Amino acid sequence: MQAEFLLARQQQAKAVAIYQHMAFETLTPAILERALTVSIDAQDNKTALNIAKHWVKNEPQDTPAQFYLAHLALKTHDYPLAAQILDKILSADADVALDQVLAGIYPENEQDRQQLLNALIHLDMHNNPSLLVLIAGLQAQNGQLDEALKRINRALKKRPDVTAFMTLKANILIAQHKDTELVQWLDKQTTLQPGNKSLRLFEVRYLLKQNQQPKALKKLDGMIQQWPNDTEILLLASLVSIDERQYSKAEQYLLRLLQQQAYMDQAYYYLAINAQRQNKIDMATTYYKRVEGTLYQSAQKKLALMLAEQHALPQAISHLTQERVNHPDEASFLYQLQVQLLKDNHQPEAARSLLDEALKNLPDDPELIYARVLLLKSSEQTLLDQELERLLGIEPNSPTYLNAYAYTLATQNRRLNDARQLAERANALAPDQPAILDTLGLVAFLQKDYDSAIKTLQKALALGDNLNIALRLAKVYQAKGEMAAYQDLKTKLQTQYPDNLQVRAL
Repeated sequence: MQAEFLLARQQQAKAVAIYQHMAFETLTPAILERALTVSIDAQDNKTALNIAKHWVKNEPQDTPAQFYLAHLALKTHDYPLAAQILDKILSADADVALDQVLAGIYPENEQDRQQLLNALIHLDMHNNPSLLVLIAGLQAQNGQLDEALKRINRALKKRPDVTAFMTLKANILIAQHKDTELVQWLDKQTTLQPGNKSLRLFEVRYLLKQNQQPKALKKLDGMIQQWPNDTEILLLASLVSIDERQYSKAEQYLLRLLQQQAYMDQAYYYLAINAQRQNKIDMATTYYKRVEGTLYQSAQKKLALMLAEQHALPQAISHLTQERVNHPDEASFLYQLQVQLLKDNHQPEAARSLLDEALKNLPDDPELIYARVLLLKSSEQTLLDQELERLLGIEPNSPTYLNAYAYTLATQNRRLNDARQLAERANALAPDQPAILDTLGLVAFLQKDYDSAIKTLQKALALGDNLNIALRLAKVYQAKGEMAAYQDLKTKLQTQYPDNLQVRAL
């Protein structure tokens, strides 16, 4: 009673200690099992393992005790003990279900996986389906695909209708690039087990990955006839229908999905996309406006961009203004979206005025401050420094804001030592980001530290082609006098960007 009282008061450690003491004073199964579950729930696997060992030592034929001990030995990576106990269990019943024993014990690192495989391989003779599947999974992850396939086939002979077994075999065939064999096998299995929804969805998703959308959609149509109100199938069929430009079918499925309360926002969202693809702007607008929840921001962005593309910018601005009234909790996002629309439509002054208004209402919002920083002119040095310092005061470890400050100083060729420190901090927090490496390279270039600049910009360019970074690297080569490297890069850029004016000017 005292232990349960402590558990109710969230004092797990004390409760575990009491149950451990009780466990070693008794052989009552109910107390032992409760002591184990409490220890496991508290993630005190060492205590749980000791209790299980005590139980099995005193009751060596007790099946629940053996199951607990095998599970905990696996969980604590005591694989020789696990193999010993599993051998006892399987010797008594080779076909026993080991699902609970094996749940949640799959090792994360390669060394532990190999140790577990070495321990379990000697139990292969028992031909236990659960064990065969575990061994097959370990072998597959180690690249022993042929051996893994043999074992999963043995498991399927004993338990042919277990979905997890079938999907493991399918994934092994995928890894072996046996696509034709896999398609034939999946088709056969889904025919034999038409009621296995999980397997049929696996088949559909595989077909989609293989870019066989028409075939996948045909199978989804058949599944909807069998499961007419299944939300997962309806949503997937809707998305594939939109991609296949079967808009009427997509609308039919989405309207059916709309009847499910939990899927209303997704249904409205994709109904809007479906209408927009058909250039039914009014219908798309109506649907986008009905989206709430996690898709709200995406819907608002798509709606605003759609209206702007339709030369209805005033309508988009008016809508976003009203949305700030209706959704005050989304005010920052809605301000930023409106600012982006104004910038995209060459109205920077209006965007700046809107941000000034926004920051009066939300003075400490870092994203709004940052948005205004991006609009400030180089002549506004005092305000730039003030706002960037304020940003770092709010989020001192933001790589984005650190890099923005460093880049601003670099482009104005001032406080270069500060700029370098800021960029180095940003790089330490978010290494291998091309934008940050570009800033570091620019600062080093301005400081005439050409070796560092070249090394940093080369690394940035290796992470992905970027014309601006390449142009900066070319300037550094030229400044240092590495003309061979300069000419090589110049020739490459002229081939890649023959019409670019900056490249022509090199």
